[in-house]
Amino acid sequence: LLALLGLLSGYAARRFLSQRNSLTAELRRAVDAGEFVPFYQPVVLGESGELAGAEVLVRWMHPIEGIIPPNQFIPLAESSGLIVKMTYQLMDRVQAELLGQLPSLPGRFHIGFNISAAHCTSMELLDRCRAFLKPFPPESVVLFLELTEREAIPATPMTDELFRQLDEMGVQVALDDFGTGNSSLEYLQRFTVNALKIDQSFVAKAGTETLSSHILDIIVDLASRLELFVVAEGVETAMQREYLNKLGVEYMQGYLFGRPVPFTEFAATHLPPASNGAGDRTPI
Repeated sequence: LLALLGLLSGYAARRFLSQRNSLTAELRRAVDAGEFVPFYQPVVLGESGELAGAEVLVRWMHPIEGIIPPNQFIPLAESSGLIVKMTYQLMDRVQAELLGQLPSLPGRFHIGFNISAAHCTSMELLDRCRAFLKPFPPESVVLFLELTEREAIPATPMTDELFRQLDEMGVQVALDDFGTGNSSLEYLQRFTVNALKIDQSFVAKAGTETLSSHILDIIVDLASRLELFVVAEGVETAMQREYLNKLGVEYMQGYLFGRPVPFTEFAATHLPPASNGAGDRTPI
């Protein structure tokens, strides 16, 4: 029986590794083929509903399967290191798309990219951010790096220097899904952080569930004390928006304001024609 269990365990492990290697190879092929594309979800001023910027979310445009959502490939992309090349491809594409609509963008348009520990193993991230911002006029675009906590960023002199220089360049740092990970408070101590993004699990129960409401109150109060601004994710109802406005949450994103979409759809829905100027934006 023990021998049989050993054989079955070995077979299962070998099958798992074979499948993982196959998926990694397919992911690498897709990266080389440029199949990962940016989708944009609007970020708005909570009180007025005016467009403030967008978060860039990746989608896999598979030639056979169609659109593959990120939860099906991001963990493998991060563990394999392919997330780095994928992100830099997205940055190049987003840069080109924003430059094509530059006259229509609101001033200081916030554009956010998710960054993981794999991006922080060298100073290349600094060079990529500098290259991304170079063609934009001063104050026209504000680059945000949203730190995820799926893998902790290592505490090394290099990472400390990386984030110090990013701050000097004017790149903003936001802690994504704040309150759900294990490294949030450590990041607040180590890095120059500009914003906290409240996880949608807290927003979903805003005003209806006591514990979540208390957590929201604490996060907003902490941000105020540290002179950070707050972005609430996953806002889906007018009631949630009203509750967050009463707390003084400056920025919001969620289905109430718009779903993640390709740039052509984002521009058609949220940006005015270039000839009209940014002052003609319609609040959401």
